[in-house]
Order: sequence, then structure tokens, then C-alpha cells
Amino acid sequence: MFSLRKLFSRDEKFYDLIEALAQSSASSVKALAATLSDPTSVKSIDELIQKRRKSKEINDQLSHELCVSFVTPLEREDIEALASSLSKISKTSEKFSSQFWVFKNTIDLEDFKKQAVLMDEAADALMGMIKQLRHKPNVESVRVLNEKLRTCESDSDRIMLNLVQKMYCGEKNQPLSFILANKSLQELSEKLTERLRDAGNVIFRIVLKYT
Repeated sequence: MFSLRKLFSRDEKFYDLIEALAQSSASSVKALAATLSDPTSVKSIDELIQKRRKSKEINDQLSHELCVSFVTPLEREDIEALASSLSKISKTSEKFSSQFWVFKNTIDLEDFKKQAVLMDEAADALMGMIKQLRHKPNVESVRVLNEKLRTCESDSDRIMLNLVQKMYCGEKNQPLSFILANKSLQELSEKLTERLRDAGNVIFRIVLKYT
């Protein structure tokens, strides 16, 4: 017999997993931002890698639910697109963390503190958007948060370009290892805020589609 309670319970399950995946991805970004602000806050790269593994586990659970569920609260393509964009955040965060751990004694940590602030703000904005999906979203509120993500990505890009230009055209006699390490990490930093923006765009499209 058809059960509304079972149907609504299934909807909640999907929203729970989407929020958990977003929280895990945002957590990896915020942990990275904290590390950039204070490298002594993390004792081992394993602490950051574990966050990526958690995201993969949640994504696998979400994929399983899509396979066994006949009815979903959002179209399957929308859930898959959102899950993919969120997973890319934690993947990029892990890649950045791994390289940062290798190069942290080579780079100038001050060059990354502004990026850390943008990462943290972007992660908060993304979670603000995700939490509105479960209920009837406020389109204007979601739009403002999405615009915040766009601004963070744009600012991150500007910071990266300025620092890269400074390295190549500014002070002389900088070691090649310093230049290459800084350039690689700055590009990954900008890529991470881009991933956050991409996820925000997916959420915004979903909100517009269902309201």
C-alpha cells in the first residue's frame, strides 16, 4: 500500500545526505583555511585526507539511494550534478592540502592568508544555500549567497594574478622552487573557490527550477 510517510521519509533521507555531503566538503575547505592561517593547527596531513574520505563515503551512499529509489525529491540529474560539484570541492581541497604540506616550508605563508579568508567565507555561503533546499527556498536569499560565491571566486582570481605577477616581475633572486610552489598553490586556491562557485551555480539553478 502506498505510504505518504514512507515517501516523505525517503525525501528527508536524500536531503540529509546532500546536506551531509555539503557539510563534509565545506568542512574540508574550512580546515584548509584554518591551516593556511595557522599551519600549526594541523599536526598531520592525515587529518585533512580523512575529510576527503568521508565525502567519498557520503557520495557513495547518495549514489546508492539514487539506484534503489523510485521517487526522489529532486530530479535525478539535479541530485547527481549537485553531488558531483560538492565532491569536486573536497577533492580539490585534498589536492591543495597535500601540496601545501610538501611546500609549506618553501612558500611565504602570508601570501595565502587572504585566500584563506575567502575560502572560509565561500564555504559558509555554500552551506547557507544548501540548507535552504530542504524547505521552500527564498530565491532572493539564495541569489545573494550565490553572488557572494562569485565575488569570492573573482577576488581569489585577482589575488592569484597579482601575486604571480609580483613573483615574476617584482623582487629578483627568488629561488625557482619558491616561484613554482607559490604559483602551483595559488592556482589551486583559485580553483577551490571556483569549485565552490560552481556548486553554488548548481544550487541556484535547482532553486529556480523548483520555485
